[in-house]
Amino acid sequence: MALRVEKDVEMVARFQRPMVKMDLQNVLYLSYLVPVARLRPLVPSELRLNAAGNGVFLSIVAMQCRKVHLSFLGWPSFSYDQLNLRTYVIDPKTGNPAVYFFRSGVSSSLIPVATRVLGIPWEHISFSLAVEQDGSGADFYRAAGDWNGEIEIRMKSTPAEDSDATIIGVITGPLAGFIGSGERLKRIAIKHEVLDVRRLSLLRIRFPLPVEAGLLAAPELERPDSVLIVPESQFSVFI
Repeated sequence: MALRVEKDVEMVARFQRPMVKMDLQNVLYLSYLVPVARLRPLVPSELRLNAAGNGVFLSIVAMQCRKVHLSFLGWPSFSYDQLNLRTYVIDPKTGNPAVYFFRSGVSSSLIPVATRVLGIPWEHISFSLAVEQDGSGADFYRAAGDWNGEIEIRMKSTPAEDSDATIIGVITGPLAGFIGSGERLKRIAIKHEVLDVRRLSLLRIRFPLPVEAGLLAAPELERPDSVLIVPESQFSVFI
C-alpha cells in the first residue's frame, strides 16, 4: 500500500508542478458513517464512493492554514482558517482513495477570489479555530463562526489509546481530492509526510449546514463515529 501511494505521488510530481505549499495546524476530523444511498446522488457519477458495505464516511474537517504561498515564491504568504464537508471516493485516474469536497469555506476574503481563477469554488465564511488548555494541560479546541447558520464545535484531547487503523487510513490517507461536477470537476493532488494522527472527543456541536444539505440527519450530528486530529503537517498542493 505504501509503495502504491509513493508511486502515485511520483506520478503527480512528474506531470504536475506543486502550485501551493502550506503549514497545516490542528486539522480536526469529525466523521460519520452514513448510508451510501444518501450521498450517491450528491457525488458526481464519474466518482465511485469508497464505501464499506452500505456505508461511506462523511467528514466535517476544520483546520488552521498557515504560511500559504506559491511553491516558487516565499512571499507573499497567507494565513486563514478553513472548514469543509467531504466524503471519500476512488480516484478514477489512479484507482487510489481520494476525497470529494461538497463545500469548502475559508476565513480569508482574498483566497476565494484566487482559487476561483483555478476553478476551485471556495467560499468566504465567518470562521475561526482556537486552541486552549485547562489547568491539567489538556487541550480544548473551539471552532466558531457562521456558514448559513451559527457554528460552534468544541472538542478536547483524550488519553492515548489505539484507534482503528483502517478508519484512520480512509479519513486521513487520501492524496487526491475532487471538487465541482460535470465539466467543472477539478482534481487536486497533495503530498505530505506521514501524519501524526491522534484522538479527540466531541463536547458540543452546532452546525446546521450539513443537515440542511441532506448530508446528515439532525440526530446524527452529535454522534460522530470518529473524532481525530493531526496537530501539524506540511502540505504541497498540485493542480
